[in-house]
Amino acid sequence: MSTPNKRRPGIRALILTGDLGDGHRQAARALAEARGAVGRPQVETEVVDYMQEVYTLLHPVIKYGFLHGVEKLPFLYGYFYRRSRESMELSAAARSFLRLGQSRLEELLKAKQPDLVICTFPLAAAAVSLLKEKGRCSAALVTVITDYADHALWVQPHTDLFLVGSEKVARALEKRGIAESRISVTGIPVRTSFFGGGDRASYRSELGLDPKRQVVLVMGGGWGLMTEETRSLIRSPLVRERLQLVFLCGSNEKARRLLEKELASMPTPHVRILGFTEEVHRWMGSADLLLTKPGGLTTSEAIASGLPMLLYKPIPGQEEENAKALVEAGVAIRASKDRRLLDQLLELAQSKAKLEEMRLKAGRLRREQPVRRAWAVMLKLPVGSEGAGLAVRPAVAVRESMREAW
Repeated sequence: MSTPNKRRPGIRALILTGDLGDGHRQAARALAEARGAVGRPQVETEVVDYMQEVYTLLHPVIKYGFLHGVEKLPFLYGYFYRRSRESMELSAAARSFLRLGQSRLEELLKAKQPDLVICTFPLAAAAVSLLKEKGRCSAALVTVITDYADHALWVQPHTDLFLVGSEKVARALEKRGIAESRISVTGIPVRTSFFGGGDRASYRSELGLDPKRQVVLVMGGGWGLMTEETRSLIRSPLVRERLQLVFLCGSNEKARRLLEKELASMPTPHVRILGFTEEVHRWMGSADLLLTKPGGLTTSEAIASGLPMLLYKPIPGQEEENAKALVEAGVAIRASKDRRLLDQLLELAQSKAKLEEMRLKAGRLRREQPVRRAWAVMLKLPVGSEGAGLAVRPAVAVRESMREAW
């Protein structure tokens, strides 16, 4: 057991994320960037990739297997997602995997001495909860659910606060036995740049887009999962005559090269292809419609931007659940498997009344500055007078203190 820590001013927050899905990293980044805008500059944050830090040797293999498994065998991913969604007990396999990294995680917490551990990645939340269960971590644990659906892996017993994107997820957590006082509906954290307030005309002018043509943004998530069907849009005479297409490929260089090859065979100034960019908020701000996979962060950024969505081939699992929630809210339409994507895209892009209706519903669903709301709630947790490190503080005492602070 470590010796007691000396008193220090302010709060030290460790944000644990994972790059098995770009949304986890983007949520962590949004929280880290916004901490200086909450009236408490003495909050010190650090973002650490849990998988890279704790499973350094295994991580490249796990990431490769996850990405290619989701892309090539999505039905298998969906099967395991559904099978594990309801169980409130970690499986023996999950516990064994987490135990492999417990000593490394404990060393990390001992080195960083956080008062607050914020997890935007479910495995990290489960691992920290296990340490708290053993009395090996006293930092307050906050879990940020980055989808519009609950899953048992997110819901760990020693979590002091859950930040969720919707009332529906909050009610689902309550049904799992989580006290209402431990849940806050802040919205999924997106960067403050998505609330800049620029108008479409000015964004289009800045980005060199034709002001007279509708802009369709095509995204496949941070890894840029593009299919032959999305690439074929470049070849469509109707698309080339009526629309402007902007493909954001994220970190997937292979997808970007394939799209560029497609464009080179039929050049047009009305198709743009980009890799990773820091300007997603500007491209969303310029667009009339987003064609995307329904990842939690991408769709939350679209809602913040007031951008209607056409959802394409959701991965079985959380993307399926996100799609259901977004269609139910009226901010998105799910592309049908029974019709050509091209036909559905053209039909929706040219329906100005439908797009305006979806835009208005996105405005009603949008939560102003979710990262600021998140920090406002987290800073009410009873932390910061002592370094947390590895000293014991019972979870029940933390919850009682939090209720009093609220």
